[in-house]
Parts: sequence; structure tokens; C-alpha cells
Amino acid sequence: MTVQPEEEEKERFVRDLFDRIARRYDLMNRIMTAGAWHVWLRAFGRHAVVRPGDLVLDVGCGTADLCLLMASRLGSGGRVTGVDISEEMLAVGRRKVAASPWADRIHLRTGNALDLPFADASFDLVTSGFMLRNVADLDRALREMNRVTRPGGRVALLELSHPTNRLIRGPFALYFQNVVPLLGRWAARRSRSDVAPYEWLPISWRAFPDAPGLAARLAAAGWAGVRCVPLTGGIACLHLAEKPEKPR
Repeated sequence: MTVQPEEEEKERFVRDLFDRIARRYDLMNRIMTAGAWHVWLRAFGRHAVVRPGDLVLDVGCGTADLCLLMASRLGSGGRVTGVDISEEMLAVGRRKVAASPWADRIHLRTGNALDLPFADASFDLVTSGFMLRNVADLDRALREMNRVTRPGGRVALLELSHPTNRLIRGPFALYFQNVVPLLGRWAARRSRSDVAPYEWLPISWRAFPDAPGLAARLAAAGWAGVRCVPLTGGIACLHLAEKPEKPR
């Protein structure tokens, strides 16, 4: 697939895509980001306020890296729920959770970002990592996150972005649109799979809003106090916001 799929096809396409790459996802993350993934995780831990006893929802939890990070900071009274549409990604995540010291604080289950299976105001903190590029309806996903967050609760969203510094923007675009698919072809040969999942990455990135654009979409979805924390020269960006105590 070399173009964005139609909206009604995108959910099935993304689910099948991540099912196929689940076993190699963590390794390819490290390779394709040249280790920056772990830098971004540490930045997420610094800026996303995780309080002891919080009830946290990680949307598009994948292989559970963010779930494990947050569970390590919650204390015994906190809980993390992770949802993802890919059963194969969840299977990898469950193995990692079971091998961790925080297995009793984390529950992973199937769930769709566009129709979260939770009551209104269920969570203190809602997060996602590199998931929003893959949803069929970005605005609906942001509204769903807002719906399940309690008034006064927070959201923390880590995503690839579009660097504004031309000294970074040009080389990054060249790398992401040309080198990443080549790495994907190498991985595909190694695992005897197809290359579509790795070609999808630059396609989804090109179509995704830049940091100010995503901030505006968050505000339109009901979030307040939106702020952006650029990472690695703006290659990635952490968006933080709160749900107002009273509807605006």
C-alpha cells in the first residue's frame, strides 16, 4: 500500500499490519529510531504526570512499553489499562507484563480508540504513544479520550511530528521516507514477511498534523491548557493537556 487507505478500510488495514509485525516491533523500533525511542520514553516519564493511585488508560498500547513505564510509578494503589486493536501486539505486551514486577497493576485488552469500551470519566490519565497516526478518525479518537477522562484529568500523547528547523527537517524527511522503507525491506527478508508495514510509516507521517495542528485538534476535542514538548529537534512531540473541571 503506497497511499492512505480509505477511512473505512484503514482500521482493518492497521490491525492486520500490526498483527504481522508484532514479533519484530520492538526490535525495529530500536533500529528505525536509532535508539531515540528510549530517549522519548524517558522524556515521557519526565513530563507526563503519573501520580500514585492514578487510574491510567493507554490507548493503542501495542507491546506495553508505556504501560510498564507508568505502572512503575503508580504505587500499589494505581492501575494501568492498555487497549489495542491488534491481538498479536497485545500477546507480545502480555508476555512483557507477565515478566515484569508490575504485572498486578496492568491489564491489557482489545479495544478500539474510536469506541473505547469504558464509561465516562473512568480515568485520571489517558495516554498514547505513536498511535494517533493510525486511527481512521483522529478527531473522534481525541473526543473519546476526553470522554473517558475524569474532569481535571490529563492526557499525554507522544507522536512523530514535523520538525520546523530546516537543518533537521530535510535530513529527517530523507531518512524517514527513503531509509526506513529500506530497513523494512531488510526486516521483511529476515522474517519472510511483506514490506507494506514499513512503507506505511512514512505514508502515515506525511498525512499527520504538525505539532500546532495537533494542538488545535486537541483543543477542538475539549482539552484545555494544551502544550507541546518537542523532542529530538521536533522529530517527535509530546502533547500534554487537561480536561476542564467544567464543560466549556
